[in-house]
Amino acid sequence: MSTKLPLENISVLITRPESLANSLKQLITKAGGTAILYPVIKITPIDDSLSLRSITDNLSKFDIAIFISPTAVSITLEKIKSLPENLKLAVIGSSTETMLKKYGYQAQIIPAEFTTESLLQHLSFQQPNVATKEIIIFRGEGGRELLGNTLIQRGANITYAETYRREKNQLGSLNHDQLNHIDVLTVTSNEGLQNLFDLTDSESKTMLINLPLIVPGDRAHRLATQLGFKKIIQASNATDDACIQAISSLIV
Repeated sequence: MSTKLPLENISVLITRPESLANSLKQLITKAGGTAILYPVIKITPIDDSLSLRSITDNLSKFDIAIFISPTAVSITLEKIKSLPENLKLAVIGSSTETMLKKYGYQAQIIPAEFTTESLLQHLSFQQPNVATKEIIIFRGEGGRELLGNTLIQRGANITYAETYRREKNQLGSLNHDQLNHIDVLTVTSNEGLQNLFDLTDSESKTMLINLPLIVPGDRAHRLATQLGFKKIIQASNATDDACIQAISSLIV
């Protein structure tokens, strides 16, 4: 007798950028589910500018580099190829840590939980340790200011290196027929959630908000509530494994 897989006969919508969807897709497939890709965010590298080149050409002056996302790692290291040996590396999420390892680097500063708030609790970023430190934050254009502003308040000198922009992908609208073949929605950011809502045609929004929605944290949970979603499941963090666990909890 064959054992039933945990996500058997379950179709899961993945909304993350296409380049970042493969890992979650594989986990869903391995668990017996069907992954449906609908990348609501498009990632576009920012063309080299004089200001960005002047930053990356002088990385040796920095004490710590924080990478906000796997995309920040891949785009940065494709551009500059190597990092100074003296530079301490910090990440927010496990996927970002894994991407650094892919390029041959090990993060020294890793939060207990994969959130900005948790990273700010790390001993390395407490006021006595971070004061006067030169910190560069590799991120997408227009990212959250909480991390940088808090470190400035603690006495650090912050420089932003914005290497890519996230844009709403120009996809065909989700409609009733498509949603009828989806059992669970997943999002990994507020931006992705808002894009998903906006890209669903007006006649199908009621159907959308009645589907179970997996969110990665408190901020996305609040936005989902504001948008009217009826069944919101908050994963323990933003990792793929936590997303799979949250989906599986629906089936039990």
